[in-house]
This record gives sequence, C-alpha cells and structure tokens, in this order.
Amino acid sequence: MKPRYIQVNCIEGKEIDLSQAKAVLKYKPDIIFLEYPTNKKTPDTIFNRYSPENKPIEKLPNKFSKKTLWLCPWVRSDIVMWNNIARLWEKEKHQVLVYYVDAPEELVNKWFIVWKNMYPSALKNWLWWVQIYLREYHMAKNIRLALSKYKSKNNLTVLVFLQSFHWEHVKFLLKNPSSKQIWDYYFGKFKGLKPSIITETLQKENKVFYKYWKMISNFKN
Repeated sequence: MKPRYIQVNCIEGKEIDLSQAKAVLKYKPDIIFLEYPTNKKTPDTIFNRYSPENKPIEKLPNKFSKKTLWLCPWVRSDIVMWNNIARLWEKEKHQVLVYYVDAPEELVNKWFIVWKNMYPSALKNWLWWVQIYLREYHMAKNIRLALSKYKSKNNLTVLVFLQSFHWEHVKFLLKNPSSKQIWDYYFGKFKGLKPSIITETLQKENKVFYKYWKMISNFKN
C-alpha cells in the first residue's frame, strides 16, 4: 500500500503559522519531510537513530539567534513544530522519523540571486527556474531515498512540509519523467532557450549553480 501523503504549507511571513505544528499532533505521522537543506549525502537526521524515549531532545533545532528570528521570523513557527514532534516522542512514545530533503546548503543559500527581483518578474526569469529545478531534483531524490527504507511497511502516514508549489513539482519528478518532459515542464515556456545557453551562462555567472547543473543536467539541445 502506498504511503499516505499529507502536504501542509507554511506561510513564510512575519506572523506565526501553526499549520504544520498542528498537523504533527493531528496526524501523528510516521515520517516528516522538511524543506531544510542537506549537508551530507543522506537526508537522514540524528533523531532517526533512536527510539522515541531515547531521542536527543537537547539537540532539537528549536533555538535561534535574534538575528535569525529578525531575518526569518517564520522560524518561530518551526519552533512550535519541533516542540510538537518532541511531544510525540516523549509523551506518547510515538516514533516520528524526520528527513531534511532540500538541496545542499550551498545551493539553497543562493536564493538571493534569483529572488532579488521577486514576483512576478522571477517567474519570467529562467535563472529562477534553474534554481527551482535544481532544488526540486534533490527533494525528489531525497524523498525516494528515505522511502526506499520502508518499502515493507504498510500504511505509512507522511507529512510533507514543503511549500505547495515545490510539492506540485516534486510529485511530477517522482513520476520519473523523461529528460524532454522535465525540460518542457521547467523551461518550455522560454522561447529560444537551450540547455547549452544555460550551461554557458551559469559557467560565467555562478559557479554554484553551474556545479549542480553539470552534475544532473542531461538535456539535449
């Protein structure tokens, strides 16, 4: 039986959004996928190595500096979410496995380059779509990797804490589309754009984007 996916958005704004925190207690999931960057080859976290009663709660990422809270006020929502996960571990002895599934940190942190001129101009900027594709490629890859460990377990409840537009794209990638289908999905709207143009531009303009583009791109001109 396929996993039961429940995607919950969280508004990245100045106010606390408890949508994800409430979903943790409501659905009591087996697995949570977080839109957090990865630093290693695996999306696994330290918390998955322990039984619920032995989780290293003191290492929860629920303490942030004043600067972080000022720059990213939505992390206050994450604090409540993590506390609710800990509640399931400690009080209910419910095993919740947490996976970070975004792209490597050095790629995710390049967001300011493509978000500089935000909506609606970003959607018309193929460089924005390059970063979105690179990130979502890793999201899909990491989700597949995590789920591959639980093929024999039935009735998995999986909370997907990705932004809604990311999840829509990732679901497409999880269907294993062809290279042509991926190109048309992400870049087909840009007339005259070719893979070689992206490769040449990234090589000149951004080493990080170029590095990840060359690692996964197999598009044909």
